Amino acid sequence: MSTINTAAVDLFVAKAKPVTIQIKEVSSLSEALTLTLEICEQKPLGKLMLPVKDPDAPRKKTLAAPALAAESWDYLVKEGEKKGFEMIRDNLRQYLAGIDVAFSVATMGIADTATSVLESLSEDERLATMICETHVVALPKSKIVSDSYEAESYLRASMTKDRNFIAFVSGPSRTADIERVLTLGVHGPLELFVALINE
Repeated sequence: MSTINTAAVDLFVAKAKPVTIQIKEVSSLSEALTLTLEICEQKPLGKLMLPVKDPDAPRKKTLAAPALAAESWDYLVKEGEKKGFEMIRDNLRQYLAGIDVAFSVATMGIADTATSVLESLSEDERLATMICETHVVALPKSKIVSDSYEAESYLRASMTKDRNFIAFVSGPSRTADIERVLTLGVHGPLELFVALINE
């Protein structure tokens, strides 16, 4: 079992609040998947969504999780379909009008900026995190380091992987104009949940 730096976890939680990251504590990856299904069920149907395949059919809520291992994906599909969700794993370019919820697993957390580090080798993984309205990130507490200096050696090694893409996610998407009017969701999700896994 990996060691958990409790001071770093506490700092991550403290820094998450001001940037409107919603923290949920879970005991396992399967509990994080259950949380994701609950979030998708509770959220209203996205306003900007457009059906792609059949314009006359009523639109279902969409839940994307491109990078999940087969066993976890099978569980998510089984439970999601019971709730009437459209489950998406690939070909996310067909859903550029948006998806309701995306699920990712972070490879690292950086406490002093409440940042989740996401690595991906596929376009679908990247698209899922950018075109969703709500993003749920599972982050094992044992993967949280205090600051970017502690993350340096891991990131250097990760950057040598062929075609690897690393994203630093520190809250829902936000931007402001010259008059300082803040707008959420322009370049990505409106909401970010981080499910801290207490292994």
